[in-house]
Amino acid sequence: MTDALHSPLPQKAVVTITEADLIGGLTSLRWRLRGLVMDGASLVVIDVSDLAELSSTVLAALLDTHRVCRQRGGGVVIRHASRKMSDVLRRTGLDRVFDVEAA
Repeated sequence: MTDALHSPLPQKAVVTITEADLIGGLTSLRWRLRGLVMDGASLVVIDVSDLAELSSTVLAALLDTHRVCRQRGGGVVIRHASRKMSDVLRRTGLDRVFDVEAA
């Protein structure tokens, strides 16, 4: 009889980002995402349905989170991306980095 190795399911966290979250800068968003990852999340789902666009600084924060999650076998999912967001992600090649779910 052999013992089978089972890896635990990835811990999933869902985050909704709104325009109000970005008013004071990205510091609070970065700390929020970092806190989720420090608490063990390896799959972070980012709901962007309340955002008009994804700025380069938001994308940088998501890439930082993605890097850590990938090391744990997970990643970042961008959920409810508008057509404009999906186009930007496709043109920049980030649609191959993040899992993108259209609105």
